[in-house]
Amino acid sequence: MKKRSTWLLAVATVGIGIWVGSSFTTVSNASSQLGSSDDPVVTKSYVDQQIQKALGGSLNTSTTPTNSNSSSTNSGNSSSSTTNTNNTSSTANTGSNTTGTSTSTNSNSKVSIVELRPGKKLIANAGTQVIVRKGKAIVYSDASNGIIDITSGTEVGGSQVISNNHLLLFPRDGRGVTVDATSSSNATVMVIGSYGVQ
Repeated sequence: MKKRSTWLLAVATVGIGIWVGSSFTTVSNASSQLGSSDDPVVTKSYVDQQIQKALGGSLNTSTTPTNSNSSSTNSGNSSSSTTNTNNTSSTANTGSNTTGTSTSTNSNSKVSIVELRPGKKLIANAGTQVIVRKGKAIVYSDASNGIIDITSGTEVGGSQVISNNHLLLFPRDGRGVTVDATSSSNATVMVIGSYGVQ
């Protein structure tokens, strides 16, 4: 009986020794492979750079607004042109130039509030969404097709009156909203997307 217990004790000791030895080997192999292609170590800046590449370079890491204004004036015909790119705030454009022509372009995904004077046109890019909040606005389109009134589920053709507080979608460039030149009041328009005022 004593021989048997000695034999079992020897087998158990050898088994424990093998198990402990393989554990040390696994730990040392794992620590020697850190940073390899099987187990890479990356930094936050590397991850941010890869995300920016995947998004096409549109990752904005700063919280300050970016304004880019450029204007040119020709004294012969007194015309001005303004470009505004604003990524963090709403923009209001009153189109207050009375002596010449004024063109304004805004490209952002935020809500912009635009005050349109009689005779002015807001020309939207494809995919832009507009809501006429107050005033009498009509559809501007150089084709027979117009814009989509998402609220009512209908198409509003060129020169038709736009219902206030209806969400409008512009399927193509070159279509827009205008205020009749004979109107006595401005129209207030909310815009999501890219547009220009003429």
